[in-house]
Order: sequence, then C-alpha cells, then structure tokens
Amino acid sequence: MRAPLPAARPAPRRRVRRWLHGPELPLADPGPTARTVRLPDGRLLGWDDLGDPDGVPVLWFHGFGSTRIIRHPDDGIARRLGVRLLAVDRPGIGLSSPRPGRALADFPGDLARMADAAGLGRFAILAWSGGGPYALACASALGERVLQVGLVSAAAPIAGPDTGPYATGFHHAARGAAGVAPWIVRLAMWRWARGQRRDPAAQLDDAIAGMVAADQAILADPRFRDVMIRNAAELYRQGGRGLYDEALVMARDWGFRFSSVRVPVRIWHGELDQAVPVAMGRHLAGTLPEAEATFLPGEAHHIFLDRWEEILGEVAERSRARLAAGAA
Repeated sequence: MRAPLPAARPAPRRRVRRWLHGPELPLADPGPTARTVRLPDGRLLGWDDLGDPDGVPVLWFHGFGSTRIIRHPDDGIARRLGVRLLAVDRPGIGLSSPRPGRALADFPGDLARMADAAGLGRFAILAWSGGGPYALACASALGERVLQVGLVSAAAPIAGPDTGPYATGFHHAARGAAGVAPWIVRLAMWRWARGQRRDPAAQLDDAIAGMVAADQAILADPRFRDVMIRNAAELYRQGGRGLYDEALVMARDWGFRFSSVRVPVRIWHGELDQAVPVAMGRHLAGTLPEAEATFLPGEAHHIFLDRWEEILGEVAERSRARLAAGAA
C-alpha cells in the first residue's frame, strides 16, 4: 500500500520519536517456529522456519509494510510440496533488530549469515512486492548460492540507472525526499502507521475499499484478513524504524545493476495491480538477464495468496532441477 507524502505541518517530534523506537500495540508470542541468529554487530535477524525440514529450502521475503507473517496461512502447503520455507524479517521489522541508515546492499550479508545459521547451502528466494528488491540484491551478491528467484507483484527501481519509464509523480517526489529531506519520509511513514496502531481492522477495511475487485475478492477470505490484522502489530515489534528505513531503501538507488543478476528469475504479475503497476513487472522481465514472466489478466496485487501453492510449487521444482543438475 502506498503511503502519501505529507502536506500538513509536522507532527510533534516526541510522538514520532516514540514511534521510531518502541512498539505501541500488544505483541503476540512469536510461536514455536520463530528463530533468530545474532549477527557480528550484535543485531538479531529473525525468521519463521516452516514446512518440511528436509525439503528444498525457499526463503520468503515479505512486502513493504509487512512482516514474515504475511504469507499463506496454511503452512501445511509447504510441507506437502516438500519445501522448507523460511520467512525472513528484514532489519527493524518483526523479530529482526533495526539497522539505522541501512542500504539495500547491506542485506545480502545478513541473509548469508542467517542461511549459515539455518544450515542452508544453496536456496531459492520467493519475494512479494517490496521484497523483490531484496531478492534481486541477494541474487546479485550471493551468486550461485541462490538457486532461483521468484518475484510476485515485485517492485522495480525508481532511482538509479535501471529505472524504467513507469516512474510517476509520486515516485519522483519520494526519490527527492529520500535524497534531500528524509524527515518527510519519516513523517509520512508515521502518519501512515497511525491507523494501524489505533485500529488495525478499520485501517484494513479502508485499504480494501480502495482496491480493485480482484484484490477485494482475495482479502474477503477471513483467513487472509486475519493474517493482515496480525501483521499490523508485528510490523512495529521493534518500533517504526524498520518501516522508515524500508521506505528510504525503496526510494534510493539500489546499488547494483540488473546485469549482475545471473540466476534464473521467475516473475508473476497481475495486469490490474494498482500498488505495483504491471509496467514495473514488464520492465523487470525485459531487463533482467534470465527472466521468465507470466502476466495475469484480471488479477492484481495479492495474487500470491490466491496462487500460493502453484507459485511455491513451481519455484521448488525449478530449484530441485538446478540442484540435481549441479550434482550431476
């Protein structure tokens, strides 16, 4: 969901500072699947470890404004597909400690240490929406350790040399603010988050009311609605710093070129996507060296929920084939 840049006067600094550094919603127990690893600088990186423990490893990257919780609620699907699914929280979000001032290029090193701690050698990455940039950064930096990247409704850059002609006025404003006035981005994220902190269900209803019918139909499922509401609290477990840093990362140059992504990339994108326009998906498909794409008429941004088994299954099968080819 897109957060508007603010036009009104700034909110009191004390309230914004409190939001940056501490949770304001009751926090649920992370549950028995939660794991963390302590990184060399003392931070924690967290994930949920699900599915078949002996299955092909697939790392799930959540979207912007979400956490590891935003995935299909039936974790048995991964188990039936023979997938070990590791849903990773990025720094400052959910179980993962903040890393103020982070850049996109900082994440692959964190992920490699998390994969080592989880006992993974090679693995696939499946990413939705704002998780796409992180998946591509990891593929660029970690090379053949990444078997396959799956991108669902994934964002393309709005800054840097790989940016396409899809950038809107909002994108230009966000890029400019991130470069010269990041306090504007911080204030925008604080304002966007207020509704989630006060009444997550009402905020979700307002968001759904503005979506296209295809997304409204998916989120009418009470299972998916529950996932979205639980995510609202988990997003601020570490405070609001993670959301603010995510926004800056999305609005700045990603720090690598698409030409450096030399692993297969499989793309799914709904033609009616309003949150991440399909032009972004087409740009990724036409620019990444080894991309294959499916564009879905009549579908929109939340297709990963509706097509979870199909998409996860295809990523797993392609990854098994690459592992077998490597062994041969």
